[in-house]
Order: sequence, then structure tokens, then C-alpha cells
Amino acid sequence: MAEHGHPPDRSKKIVHLRIDPNDETMTLADVLAKIPELQRKHPDREVFWDGDEYAICSLPKRVKAAPTSH
Repeated sequence: MAEHGHPPDRSKKIVHLRIDPNDETMTLADVLAKIPELQRKHPDREVFWDGDEYAICSLPKRVKAAPTSH
């Protein structure tokens, strides 16, 4: 099945914090606390948990098109 639109530009993705799944000192609360911290530091980026990377990553925010009048 074909996807609509363009695939995300992976070259613009930044890995801010990679988590070692075997590190028992890093809790889920620690990871969840880092996300808003990174959002404040990078307001122009969408910060998210990437399960494939096992990391907190970000992508540039999409620019919303201005509504057009007819």
C-alpha cells in the first residue's frame, strides 16, 4: 500500500538523548521529565519519544499553511 504525501526527512531528525534499555538507573519518570525540558530548549522542534531509536528525538515543526480566501 502506498503512503500519501512525502516521507519524513530523516536528515532533519535530531537524537537528543539515547536511552540504554539495560540502564536501570533511568526511570520512565526521568525520560518523561526530559521531553518538556527539551521542548522548552527547542521551541521550533517537535520533541518525541522514538521507540525504534530508543531515544528522545525531534524534527522541525511543520509550518501550517495560511487559510486561503475564495
